[in-house]
Amino acid sequence: MTTTATPRSEALSPDAFIEELETVRGEFRRQYPYRVREITSKEQLRTLADGKRRQHAGGDINHRFEGERYLNCTHKATRRFQLRKLVDEGGQNTVGGPQVSHPLLSRWESYGYGVTPDEVTQLEKSDANPRELVARGWWIGMMRDSYFGVAIGSGMVAEGENKIHSAELLAAIERDRARLKEWEVPEVDRALENRHEHAGIDIDHADFNENVVRRFVNAPELQDELRRAFQIRLQMVAGA
Repeated sequence: MTTTATPRSEALSPDAFIEELETVRGEFRRQYPYRVREITSKEQLRTLADGKRRQHAGGDINHRFEGERYLNCTHKATRRFQLRKLVDEGGQNTVGGPQVSHPLLSRWESYGYGVTPDEVTQLEKSDANPRELVARGWWIGMMRDSYFGVAIGSGMVAEGENKIHSAELLAAIERDRARLKEWEVPEVDRALENRHEHAGIDIDHADFNENVVRRFVNAPELQDELRRAFQIRLQMVAGA
């Protein structure tokens, strides 16, 4: 899949531009199909644990890129909503809400797969592997240096995909809940809360991203910038 885009002399309408990005997603997914995660064997837990170890190595980057989006945003109302999103990611419980931070949810998921708390702590203090280091560096740098509409709009890739597949994701989680309880995995509800949260709250986040694109990514050079970011982020999320 190419990551270059032919420069356009005129901007597309918001509807046409969103449709084009979703066409890019569809073409990419024909080559790299989206698969809803489902845990069908005990052996799969070990594979998932190894994947979580790779994610933990080098520390969590969640607050960094969402914070960069917030600092980068110059439109007051949009900046306010991005602050609300930071609260969702950083823990609604900090302001009296029910949900804990996404980094803690990620830890709970890892514990359910057999990764110990001490192991997660040590991994977070270690270096990320080279691929993750480069990918994370590009991602955070793009949040910092891009126009805020492009930075926020790039969230259409991962959060948009969770919105598209939300019903499938939630159904798979409930099937996994039954299996994990049968296998006597400890703290099953906590282990699945990370996935459950992203299958739900990402719907609101995806709508926010799309609304920002519709309103602010309205010049040909900005649309070209988001096209490139959208393509690279697709590959990053899919591991292609």
